[in-house]
Amino acid sequence: MRTRSSAKCSQTASFEQVSDEQKQLVISELGEAIQLEDNTFTRSLYHNLACDSVINNFLKKSRSYSLTKRRWKLPQNYAKLVDSDVYAPVRNIVSSIVRHFWPAAAAQRLRQVVDTHATAIQHSDAELSSHTSRPSIAIVAQGPSFQLPSIRPGSIPAKIGFSNIAACIEVQVDGEEIPVDEQLARAAINARQIFMQQPNRGFVRTLAIAGDHLRLFHLDRSGIQYTPPLNIHDDPHTFIRLILGLSSPNESDIGLDTSIQWRTENGRKASGTLTTTGVDGARAVYSLLDVEPFFSRSNILGRGTICWRVADPINGEELLVKDSWRSRDRISECLHLQEALGVPGVVQMSSCEQDRGQTHSLRAFGNQVPTNFTNRIHTRVVMKCYGDPVVIFTSAKQVLCALRDAIAGHKKLFKKGLLHRDVSAQNVVFGQPGAEEGDRGVLIDLDMSTRQGDSGFHPVTDWTIGTILYQSVMVLSSRAASVPLPHDHLDDLESFFYILAHIVHGHDSHGFLHKLASDMALWEHPESGSVAPLKESFLFKPFVPKAVSSRWPAAVLGVFHGFRKFIWSIVYEKVALLDEEPEDRVDMLKSWMLSAEDHYNHVLGIFDEGIAALEKEEAEKPVTPSSQPQEIPPARPAPMERSSLKRPSDDDPDALPPAKRTTPRITRNLRNPRSPTPHTRPRSA
Repeated sequence: MRTRSSAKCSQTASFEQVSDEQKQLVISELGEAIQLEDNTFTRSLYHNLACDSVINNFLKKSRSYSLTKRRWKLPQNYAKLVDSDVYAPVRNIVSSIVRHFWPAAAAQRLRQVVDTHATAIQHSDAELSSHTSRPSIAIVAQGPSFQLPSIRPGSIPAKIGFSNIAACIEVQVDGEEIPVDEQLARAAINARQIFMQQPNRGFVRTLAIAGDHLRLFHLDRSGIQYTPPLNIHDDPHTFIRLILGLSSPNESDIGLDTSIQWRTENGRKASGTLTTTGVDGARAVYSLLDVEPFFSRSNILGRGTICWRVADPINGEELLVKDSWRSRDRISECLHLQEALGVPGVVQMSSCEQDRGQTHSLRAFGNQVPTNFTNRIHTRVVMKCYGDPVVIFTSAKQVLCALRDAIAGHKKLFKKGLLHRDVSAQNVVFGQPGAEEGDRGVLIDLDMSTRQGDSGFHPVTDWTIGTILYQSVMVLSSRAASVPLPHDHLDDLESFFYILAHIVHGHDSHGFLHKLASDMALWEHPESGSVAPLKESFLFKPFVPKAVSSRWPAAVLGVFHGFRKFIWSIVYEKVALLDEEPEDRVDMLKSWMLSAEDHYNHVLGIFDEGIAALEKEEAEKPVTPSSQPQEIPPARPAPMERSSLKRPSDDDPDALPPAKRTTPRITRNLRNPRSPTPHTRPRSA
């Protein structure tokens, strides 16, 4: 097996030349493609769909195949065909296979083979109408996992979209075979859209047919692999089986997770169910509260996290289901969540399926696994639902209480030997309406958590883990450090501080957005320079601009300054320690670990004092008509996306080559899965 960098795509003519912009969306995230050395994988697929004798009977009767010449009836010369007829011969052969082997599906139009080379199929993340693809041939499907494309304002409803395409087939009918790099780009672009618009996809397979040969491209959460050319005339059985697999009425053959199913009305999803393990370990069927996931990532490579809002079938309680593909060397989040059961201020798990499938089993490697292949394991977790991210707030007290309780929850996890390592504004959410002290703020997303090692320390800081806006100075510095410091509780406490700092500088006390100062805005733009020195400079400043301080109560500013002084003292010592030899760091590192309880208590004390001061101020404040809360149309950030600088691979730091890290598109449903914002009435259970 060989590997090929997906970044080496040629600019030569293709089935349909793709733009550099579209390529960049997929090339940088895929890294090295795995090139199989033979067609063992291709020939191993879909034998359960048709045995040799059944295929032989078809070939004897087929008008598309010549037994005497042992060839499919394709033109020897395409030059005389007009453009609209160029793809017809291949389309007719594929269609004849589908009609013969899947007669019911074909008759009911559940599977149709359509020439789409002239059809601009819209991308889901397109901002311009030019963001489209034109696969040569598409297998268009109807069924529990498919739906008609969404209708864009001012546009004519489309009949074909990536939301109802089972598979794409690219066809080159004449001339020299286009470079495989161009074929890779096209396969990845189409597959990316299928993953995005069919959220229960586990893998996507596409074909590229050039003259007498085909290549099979397989894409899953471990990346992409492709086969050498296979002669479709010499091996018609394999060709037929591939077509059957790509068009199968059984959605699991196509790569769809049939534990999530929908009911459609007028071609669009109207309701759905999700089946998983319930609280008691028995099979449970949950109703989807939204037909679309409220959170999803666009990456092909990575965890592919998708979250669903569901209702408990017994008591109607709203729950959250999280699907993800963890790498084999990661501890399952289920185990971390098991440790967190009963811990206030930390997300609570209801049930879990730790291994629903593995990408290794989709690849047919046998005993020869490529060195650059990372097996990924499909995990499903059912969790309690909570409130909005902490940046969606309406009062200063809300913010302080939520951060305070999340920090307390973090402390309890740390005492159990767990370190979160991915503290961000999106991973600190408000508790359920009316939550008691301890659960007013909840720490979620334990995917990147680690356990304390035998040395007494956690793994070293890693700049690829977390969100740049909230990463500590030491995590940011690890990119250039020859021997980084271990990631510790102080790094996570520093991240909590940056959440508070970003809220204070970017909002007022009622939650309305304000423009950030230029130096702080640069935290989100690493290309403008190193963020670590910017944060060091910010920590050193003993004041906040008057425009900021005038928007917040003195109690909140007191918490900000007290927290800042504590973090600055630690960062100052860590920057100095980074220059020491590793063996000279141990004593100081152990001292910090032994003082963890004091560190947490000091920070919690700062918050407790601030909350008490706010409550006192509220109690002493006279109630006047002007001071009473007013209903104002909220100009607050909708919880649609995480920071644009979330860790690039959405899982493993080494899942992408360092020079090719990019930002995955993240989609949130406008309806947040957690509790309503304080302006809305809590939903009934």
